[in-house]
Amino acid sequence: MRAGQQIGTDTVSWVAAADHASARARRAARAHREDLRAKSARLAVVLSLFLVLLTAALLIGGRVVIDPILQAAAEARGTNRVGAIVYAMPDGLYCRHLSFDNVTAELTEGAVEKCADELTRGRKSRAPNFAWGR
Repeated sequence: MRAGQQIGTDTVSWVAAADHASARARRAARAHREDLRAKSARLAVVLSLFLVLLTAALLIGGRVVIDPILQAAAEARGTNRVGAIVYAMPDGLYCRHLSFDNVTAELTEGAVEKCADELTRGRKSRAPNFAWGR
């Protein structure tokens, strides 16, 4: 009987040792997960701060780079704010000059002058036979 009792206690101690080893493994796994979670949280904080820094640098630096380009474009538009309109009269010899201001939307009538050759080239002159109601 003694041999049977010896085997029983060995089995119990072996089961207790296995249980103790699995508990140690669970604690180690839990500690490893917590370490990974802490590293992930630190990484998220660092990346967020880097993103904030990069955004601020782009907003400030981008404005410094883009602002002169926008100023030059605005000045170029300011100089071209009046457009010239030239109508050829029905005879093809004289042209009526008008100017349109883009800012105020005013149409200003100019003089009637002899047309430049570029405007009347290729245009057939019509006879001055005007009649109402045609």
